[in-house]
Amino acid sequence: MLEADGVGAATRAAQDVWGSGVLAGAVAGAAVGAPAGLASVGAAAAALAGPATGSGGGFEFPSVEEMNAVKGMWQERQVSIQHKQTQISQALRNLSELADDPESQGYLTQTRESLQLLNDQHVSMLKYVENYIQKLTHAANAKQANEENNTAALTSKPEH
Repeated sequence: MLEADGVGAATRAAQDVWGSGVLAGAVAGAAVGAPAGLASVGAAAAALAGPATGSGGGFEFPSVEEMNAVKGMWQERQVSIQHKQTQISQALRNLSELADDPESQGYLTQTRESLQLLNDQHVSMLKYVENYIQKLTHAANAKQANEENNTAALTSKPEH
């Protein structure tokens, strides 16, 4: 439920975690600032969702607006990860051969292996984030349809 100032409880909770400017415009559908990391975004999503209902151990967002605010955070994180992954890939391509001595070659090998592991981690994070954004999109669409159906049921007058 949105408060008088247009900010819902979940959005307010995220603002408490990341600062007041992080979710500015989120309720209106604008892009939001990127939080510090995936763990923060995931924790915020759980915190924003409210108490779990039912026996499935899942959670339910209080509104479509709150879901879209969380989705915006994940989309910002996705852009950030994509940018970093591009930089890592460029660094891998730009590694140049060093001197032919064993120490230089060992250093170059370790650098390549480290950058490849970092690149693989970013590729994995991107897949995770893309999957989570897709799930949030489907859930928000389903919740919107459910809210519209409930509104229609409440506002329609039975004919006698």
